[in-house]
Amino acid sequence: MKDKQKKTKKEPKENISIQKSEFTAMVEKARKSDEYYDKWLRLQAEVENTRKRLNKEKEEFIKFANEDIIMRLLPIIDNFDRALASIRHTEESDAVLEGVKLVQKELHSLFKDYGVEAVKSIGEKFDPHVHEAIAVVETDDHQEDTVVEEIQTGYKLNGRLLRPSVVKVSKKKNQN
Repeated sequence: MKDKQKKTKKEPKENISIQKSEFTAMVEKARKSDEYYDKWLRLQAEVENTRKRLNKEKEEFIKFANEDIIMRLLPIIDNFDRALASIRHTEESDAVLEGVKLVQKELHSLFKDYGVEAVKSIGEKFDPHVHEAIAVVETDDHQEDTVVEEIQTGYKLNGRLLRPSVVKVSKKKNQN
């Protein structure tokens, strides 16, 4: 047991002497090392921020990549909706009407799948960010600045406005 104690006993430290110029050089190298480490940390953070920004930009691009084709389809859907609204009901037209309504439903479902949604208008308060007023209707049936008629449906793509709704807005009748 005494042998182990002797072996674990620490040897006295030697005094190391260096010249002042060597010490100054070591301090300068340590400072440079800290400076390089700090630059490396900043570059790492910059790389990470760039990666996050690029991922966000990519997600935005993907989210709105279909915007052009959707904008070209909107007038077709508008015409389709108008045609359906104008069909007169007869026994012969009812079968055709049901088929056309099914196609209309599928088109709207497809739009929904791609993040396209109609702007709510009728009965809503006029909002210049999503509505375009083309006429004012004097009425006592609605609150002032309420959308009373929609001429053309507006649409949003993933929350971003593609086209505003073209609407008529209420105004209180003059009380003369």
